[in-house]
Amino acid sequence: MASMLNAAAIFGMFGADQNVHRDSTVSAFEKRRRLIGREADMSVRELVGRWVDERPELGDSLSLYKESGRYFLETWFSDGCHSRDEMTVTPQAEGLRLDDVGGNFFGEFFVVTEAGLEFHNFRGCFYRAPVSEETLVA
Repeated sequence: MASMLNAAAIFGMFGADQNVHRDSTVSAFEKRRRLIGREADMSVRELVGRWVDERPELGDSLSLYKESGRYFLETWFSDGCHSRDEMTVTPQAEGLRLDDVGGNFFGEFFVVTEAGLEFHNFRGCFYRAPVSEETLVA
């Protein structure tokens, strides 16, 4: 999803006068506290796995969880932004394939393996995020 937004910005799909919805008065820490602090919502989640994107200048935290029979990939970006995407899960020999329910403009998908969360495109795996033992604290 983030890569699609980056591409949209690069290719001028948003007008210069379009206002991006951003509340600059709320800190990244406060946004995270508000979202994580909803304990009632968290109690119905079944954590499947958590990974960290260790590529330079990223440091994003990704979590896959199951809620009410549906799978979601939640990403906390290093700048404090957050995304939550519903995923279709397909078992494969290598692991669980995750595809964005809304589709992916670039044809990218993930595969959950013992070694980590693999990022794939039409050429194959281009990055593997290692498993994270990090516990998010508000």
